Amino acid sequence: SKFSAVIGTVALAVGTTYVRASMKAIDQTAKFADMIGTGTEELVGLQYAAKITAGMVDKEFNMALQRMTRRVAEAAQGTGEAKDAIKQLGLDAKALDDMGVDEAFMEIADAMQGVENESQRVRMAFKLFDSEGAKLVNTLSQGSEEIRRLQREAEQLGIAFNRIDAARVEQANDALTAIGQVIRGI
Repeated sequence: SKFSAVIGTVALAVGTTYVRASMKAIDQTAKFADMIGTGTEELVGLQYAAKITAGMVDKEFNMALQRMTRRVAEAAQGTGEAKDAIKQLGLDAKALDDMGVDEAFMEIADAMQGVENESQRVRMAFKLFDSEGAKLVNTLSQGSEEIRRLQREAEQLGIAFNRIDAARVEQANDALTAIGQVIRGI
């Protein structure tokens, strides 16, 4: 019975740690999705596609997507590093800037399929996504159809979540943080 109690306590501790880590990840994902102007389900699906096709971790992919968002916005103003790459891909920077981040990513992926030279793909991906772009070449080369399939797979696996669910997790995290601060104050 002592052994069972120890196992139960360890299992509870591991479970609690896992739940807290998951809640923190959901909170961060929701805040990042809000920052770049996309939905949580779309973002998680893109993260999953990058993980499967390029071995990227979420933080690394998020940085790439953030850079793409900024560089597309700069190109729409006629400036920035991505301006020429976007033009060479046959895309319109203002149109990319006006669509959602996930849709812009899909447009770029489809356009990259037309680039046959691997070194040119890497160069253009670097211009759009900075250093993370080299890894994203594998994801982009799949095209939007495969990326969308992977997004649906993420939903089927239950790893994608909507903004309403994310808001509930954010509220729970805020409450836990407040409780922690009260305990710390005591």
